Amino acid sequence: MNSKLATALLLSLASLTACSKKNEGSSAPAVTFDADGVNALVPADLKDKLVFEKRDIPEERGKRTTTYTIVAPKGWQPRMKGFASVEPPKDGPDLGFMTSFSVGGNCDGMCQPKNWAETADKVNFSQFKGDKIVDDKTTKTSRLLIAEKGDNTYVVYAWWSDGAPRYHTCQATLEAPVKGAAQAFAKACQAVAISGDE
Repeated sequence: MNSKLATALLLSLASLTACSKKNEGSSAPAVTFDADGVNALVPADLKDKLVFEKRDIPEERGKRTTTYTIVAPKGWQPRMKGFASVEPPKDGPDLGFMTSFSVGGNCDGMCQPKNWAETADKVNFSQFKGDKIVDDKTTKTSRLLIAEKGDNTYVVYAWWSDGAPRYHTCQATLEAPVKGAAQAFAKACQAVAISGDE
C-alpha cells in the first residue's frame, strides 16, 4: 500500500470515529426510572391499592408500533388497542370508572417542527383555564399541570425537543378514590423512554 493511500485511509477512519463520537454525544440522555420514588408519593391509604412498577405500554396503530417505557400502576390493563393507555382492572379495588393513565405523541396536524409549547397549551392545557390549578411548572421544553375539575384530578405533562416533528404527553385522569396520588403520577410522567416506529 503506498503512503498516499495509507494516509487517506487513516484520515477517513479518523473522520468516521469523530462522527461516531459526535453522534454518541448528541443522543438523548438515558432515562432513569424511579419506581421507589414514585411509590413513596402514594398516600398511605392507597398503598395497598396502587403500586407502581417499570412497564412497557405499547401503542399499535396500523403498521406503526411504538412502545413507551414508564413507571406505571402494576396490574392496570390496556384501555383500548391503538392507544398507550391503561386503567385499573375491573376486578380490582374501585379507583373510579374514568381513572386512567396514558402516554403518546401528537403532531397536531402535519408532523413537522412547530412551536410545541404553544401547541401543547392549545391542545392539552387550555381546557383547564378557570379550574383549580394545584401545580403548574414550565421549562423551555416541558410543562407539568395538576388541575382539579369537579371531583376529578388531572395530571398533564407535555415535553418536546426544538425542531422535532412531534411532541409527547403523559396524562392521568384520577377520580376521587385515587386523586390523592396525583404527585405520584406526576413524577412517573416525567421519565419516559420511547422506542419503535415512533
